[in-house]
Amino acid sequence: MLSYFPTLYADEDSRSIIFRYHVLSGNSDFSVTNSELFGRRVYGFNVFPRNLNFLFNQLPNRFISMDDFLFKHTYFHWVKPFIPNDRLSKTIEEIMENAGDSNIAALLGKGQDRFISDNVRYCPECMKSDNQKYGEVYLHRTHQLSFITYCPEHGSKLIMHCPSCHKILADARDGQLLASAECECGRNLSDRQEEAVFSNYNIEQQILTNFYQMVKYSKQVSRAEIFTKLRNVIGLKGYMKYSGSVDRKQLVQHFDDFLKENGLKDYLTTDLKTQVNSDSFFLSSKAVKNILLYVLLMMFLSGSVENFISENGAFCIPIPFGNGPWICNNPVCEGYNLGVIKKCVRVDHDGRYISGLFGCPLCGFSFSRRWKLNDNSSEKPYAVLTMGPLWHSTVWELHSSGLSNNAIAKRLKTTPTQIKRSLNRISEPVSDTRILQSIEMLWASSMDNNGEVAATSEGNLLLTENRERILGILQKHNGISRTELAKSYNHLYSKMLKNDRNWMEQNLPPSKKNQIRKDWAKLDQEYSKVLAAAADDLYRLNPAEQIKRYTILAHSPKIITEHFENAPEKFPKVMELLKSKVESDVNYLIRHLPVIIEQMKKQNKRVISFDSIKTFSPMYRRSTAEVEERIISQLETMTI
Repeated sequence: MLSYFPTLYADEDSRSIIFRYHVLSGNSDFSVTNSELFGRRVYGFNVFPRNLNFLFNQLPNRFISMDDFLFKHTYFHWVKPFIPNDRLSKTIEEIMENAGDSNIAALLGKGQDRFISDNVRYCPECMKSDNQKYGEVYLHRTHQLSFITYCPEHGSKLIMHCPSCHKILADARDGQLLASAECECGRNLSDRQEEAVFSNYNIEQQILTNFYQMVKYSKQVSRAEIFTKLRNVIGLKGYMKYSGSVDRKQLVQHFDDFLKENGLKDYLTTDLKTQVNSDSFFLSSKAVKNILLYVLLMMFLSGSVENFISENGAFCIPIPFGNGPWICNNPVCEGYNLGVIKKCVRVDHDGRYISGLFGCPLCGFSFSRRWKLNDNSSEKPYAVLTMGPLWHSTVWELHSSGLSNNAIAKRLKTTPTQIKRSLNRISEPVSDTRILQSIEMLWASSMDNNGEVAATSEGNLLLTENRERILGILQKHNGISRTELAKSYNHLYSKMLKNDRNWMEQNLPPSKKNQIRKDWAKLDQEYSKVLAAAADDLYRLNPAEQIKRYTILAHSPKIITEHFENAPEKFPKVMELLKSKVESDVNYLIRHLPVIIEQMKKQNKRVISFDSIKTFSPMYRRSTAEVEERIISQLETMTI
């Protein structure tokens, strides 16, 4: 049980709480403070505290609950809604027990996408108020949000440097924060002239309000629910294609316009243009790289985060053209005006409209229709692709019998012009490639082995001709790559790849992408050797901190960490090696013993027994009987 612990202030950063304890304890070394509070002899602060259970076991039961501490004094609930479910338990385990390797610091973002400022920031007015009220200053969490430059309460410009000596005010990484409102140079940091509140202040408050709405629901909302709701709202707003994919180009363009119109563009570091065709599109990425991006996206889609989370509207797309059956309009067919067409081939034209291809299995009559999502008008007209072989043979028989076009038209319930076209079609087959392509798509996907109408001669002809054209190109341009083929013959290449993929894959040159595909097994073997050498090197260097998984990764080439974090399942040998090389608590206590003894000597502390070591370094107090025996045995062999 700790003999004392600081009173917690409103919105106080956990790093500030630890620092105030450190000042009150009189510890000269910050690692001693961390050891007392968390059982971790490390220097400086972690944005996320680790091994909180160790601290709470030393606090009175009713001091503060663990959940309240996490919610009110850490950044955990700021990122919790965006942590994948499979990673959440590991994150909590690392915070509570200092176990696991979730790399929780990465949840705050990296580089320009980091939503917590790298430099500690203070509000002069808050410093003055805190000093008057509590007799000391402390670190406010809200001031550390990267998009906040003005204090939400006072409207004062946040500061990171002393106005007089320009020295940085604090460095949390080294465990140094402000204990008072006075700089080392003597400047009173809370004594600031009034500054005009710029329009940025109101914009920042708007973002902050929505951000806190997200935090408010962080205990109830999960990442999966947010992404499901995002897709739902995007669909309701008209950005979802019939195929189920998002119309990225239109969504990103409208989102970008919204940011510019509302003065929010400068607060988003992500380049939206890269999101249109990128695999890291914000609805498909596994890792959330920029939390602010999602807050702004919710504001764009629903007006506010509150509205976004509370909206329950369901989005669904009606089935274009219904479920059928559809009637045949060929007068010579035995299924005329009957629902004999059972299948519809639907084609998505980049979200602009859906075309439906219909074919009668009895006579080969084929037609197409168009459908749009928001067009609720009645039955649409259709465009005839082909009247089918039965129609053409009937027309030719009647024409051969000596009947005029007018007489044939009257018998077949059509016009003389239509009869003339049919007769011309017999001698001169259709040459419109769009019609031929539609016919090919329809009958290629509709035919079965039950004796239904075979694919039309026009469709077969087109397919054969296109295959011959591809083979001719490959023969003429020996060694041409797929990329070169796609650039020079884009329409033909795209059409054949879409409608005759199996044949194309058998006849085209091998894909370069497949040629350079990573050999994961080989990389796993290579990376294991590199990491083994890195781990051995670390043990030779004898670092002050305990050697863990990310200690080893940080000591190896960056590419290994990137590959391992993105696809850990592809590196079983690396995983096994890291487990074997991680330093256990027992081994760390024994390895670190000479360092502790050296520190005791420097401070004129006598090393009489193991008890004196436990008095000097609290982390040795949690050692087991077996560890104590090994350490006592080692002490006997050392010259003290």
